[in-house]
Amino acid sequence: MILICVFAAAALYGAYLENEDTADEPAAVVNNFIEKDADLIVYYFDVGQGDSSLISYDGQTVLIDAGEQGMGDTVVGYIEALGISRIDYVIATHPHSDHIGGMPEVIEAFEIGTVIAPKISDEMTPTTKVYEKFLTALSGKGLRLTAAKTGDAYSLADDSVENDNTAFEIIAPIRDDYTDLNDWSVGIRLVHGDTAFIFTGDAEKDAEADMIESGEVLSADVLKTPHHGSSTSSSGAFLESVNPTYAVISCGDGNSYGHPHSETIEKFDDYGIKYYRTDQNGTVTAYSDGETVKIVTERETDKNVDS
Repeated sequence: MILICVFAAAALYGAYLENEDTADEPAAVVNNFIEKDADLIVYYFDVGQGDSSLISYDGQTVLIDAGEQGMGDTVVGYIEALGISRIDYVIATHPHSDHIGGMPEVIEAFEIGTVIAPKISDEMTPTTKVYEKFLTALSGKGLRLTAAKTGDAYSLADDSVENDNTAFEIIAPIRDDYTDLNDWSVGIRLVHGDTAFIFTGDAEKDAEADMIESGEVLSADVLKTPHHGSSTSSSGAFLESVNPTYAVISCGDGNSYGHPHSETIEKFDDYGIKYYRTDQNGTVTAYSDGETVKIVTERETDKNVDS
């Protein structure tokens, strides 16, 4: 399945292999790494002003969010093009429409395993039509929500490989009294060999501080930038704790929020973090062999330019 995903990705996003800019390596070197060494793939889909990422490893898949309403068919198309028919884990980070709006189409289109979401307090539970449609879609497939519990780990390990540590662990939400729905976002840390990836939904600085204080290991090679690059997230302390080499910002072209904010871009520059933006780069894909991470993009742009 991993080879199917690799070649399907190459066909779907042909510009990746020609326009990659990881350390300015020759395309042939990156091609060889993808085809022969990389066995874990993380897709940061271009879904406009929203979030949707897919992890693929050893025939198992993890979908994190599905973009805004109207993007469900787009996400389904991305996944189908990779030859995937089952999603083993679906993570709905929090019930804002730009994260769960496309979930009903995804739930309908694929065989679904475990669905993970935050157990939000009654007073914070939304009553929106978007959230209602999400729950209705789950009910229609006989699915129930699994509450995200910090410290819970889900193995993706290949049983045939000795000492395979591939797994993701829930690292947020830490508390049960947040007053901002963004801070309820499910956060996970994905580990594969010596490489790691962090996903934190729309966690704001308060939630980031809680993750730091919890003592959870936060170091990672790639950070899916919280809250689309908003200045209300990506605190200096959090970036120091994660210490990523790369950051991926999921945002829409010309969005009304001004994401990513210039303050966040300046921090990335100050910390020497190489960043990618779905509004500029299209879908961003990370490949790992357990030792090295290489990033390829759908479109090549002038890097680290705040526009």
